[in-house]
Amino acid sequence: MTASWMITLPLFALFLAVESGLVGGYTDANPNDPAVKGAIQYAIAQYNSNSKDMFVSEVSRIIKVEQQVVAGVNYKITVEMSRTSCKKGEEKACSTHEDPAIGKPYECTFLVYTRAWENYMELTKTTCQP
Repeated sequence: MTASWMITLPLFALFLAVESGLVGGYTDANPNDPAVKGAIQYAIAQYNSNSKDMFVSEVSRIIKVEQQVVAGVNYKITVEMSRTSCKKGEEKACSTHEDPAIGKPYECTFLVYTRAWENYMELTKTTCQP
């Protein structure tokens, strides 16, 4: 291979990766992918742990999941949440709270950063709207 091909080929590959959305921007992610499911479970566990609410919240509907490849993976997870009838520390099979004022759905977006090869995960941002 000549020297010009040794430079051109990697640059062409980088161009294709950027144009296809593999590097830099967010792309849709499959909510059924095991890595995505793990990020969602982690986000909800952290959310409930950090919340001052006495009731546990759970996902009632996944709205959208996106991923961004960086020096790991950022997941942007948008879900509909509902407060359950379970109080913290009493988690079991929980269902949406029977009082509509308490169990009213609300939307949350979680940003989760992960480096799977290091078994590292961090909830970097939480935004919830009533």
